[in-house]
Amino acid sequence: MNSNKEQLDDFSLKAFIRSFKNWYSFLFTKIRDIINFSLLFTLILISYNYIKSPIHHAKTSFVLDSQSSSSSIGDVASIASLAGINASSFLDASGLFQIDNIQELYKSNSMITQTLLSKSNFDNNEIILINKFGEIEKINKKWKKLGVDFEKYFDLKTKKRLHDSILIEAAEIIKKKHLIVDKPSRKTTILEIGFDHKNEMLAKNFNENLVSIVNEFYFKTKTQKSGKNLQILQRQSDSIKIVLDKSILVLANEDQRVPTPNPLIKTNLVPYQKAMIDVQSNGAIYQQVIAQLEIAKVTHRNKTPLIQIIDKPTLPLENSKLKFFECLIYGFIGGLLIAITYFSSLRFYHSLIK
Repeated sequence: MNSNKEQLDDFSLKAFIRSFKNWYSFLFTKIRDIINFSLLFTLILISYNYIKSPIHHAKTSFVLDSQSSSSSIGDVASIASLAGINASSFLDASGLFQIDNIQELYKSNSMITQTLLSKSNFDNNEIILINKFGEIEKINKKWKKLGVDFEKYFDLKTKKRLHDSILIEAAEIIKKKHLIVDKPSRKTTILEIGFDHKNEMLAKNFNENLVSIVNEFYFKTKTQKSGKNLQILQRQSDSIKIVLDKSILVLANEDQRVPTPNPLIKTNLVPYQKAMIDVQSNGAIYQQVIAQLEIAKVTHRNKTPLIQIIDKPTLPLENSKLKFFECLIYGFIGGLLIAITYFSSLRFYHSLIK
């Protein structure tokens, strides 16, 4: 039983080797056709590579500077403890803009449409990006027929809805075909924003404007609460300082009014004592507000900078065009594989119909 199985395995191996030799011999007879096809395919690839407009890739990478670190919290807490203040009201440890939220922010229609409405330099002319995008994509003529003019967008009183619908449509096209938002590693807070387009300047300008707009929005939103709190405390401290200065002046006047008061006449001391109490109470309030103001300054300072740029797009941009040597290698190898597959399939087909 075992000997029969061994003979069967040996026969199958011999049959496979014989079939492989026959296949190899067949391909060898077609070697000239295979090489000619590979050369032709290489020539077609080289021609296509140089005729086709390349896709340019603009990329900005940055690191999100998280300010919820223990050192920043410790600085605020130490100042607060010295002043006897609860620092929890000044600390914002919420993840309003963690890295995942930042990614979605870059993909939002709001940020993309704002970018489309921003201006950039094209051949020494300031042009709105949506107009340049429409010109390159050859859809601006359709917009003009509808009476769309983005140069007057912010002054529009009519047709605003039509303009907005076109902006949203353009934003959807950009998200699907051109915009790339990527986080290379889960262990870091580095984010990469890419924009691919056949027009090199549009790719570069859109990428730079988008990062700038999102950066500014992120900065304002992240520091809005601490900034308002800082302004309120600054106004309070200025107001209390004025009241304190006035109470000190009143105390000085009362002291000069009765330089040597008669200790037996207690009523003469009442105005002076009231002025003294006002100075002490206003001074205590002023010290408390100043302590809160210093904490607010530290908190606000720890909110910035929010985004630190690592790499920015520079001309010339990376593009999809292959180098000549790469075309030769990819074309010849690709042509070989296609030709071998074709002749092998043709041989197999003829063997079936015999």
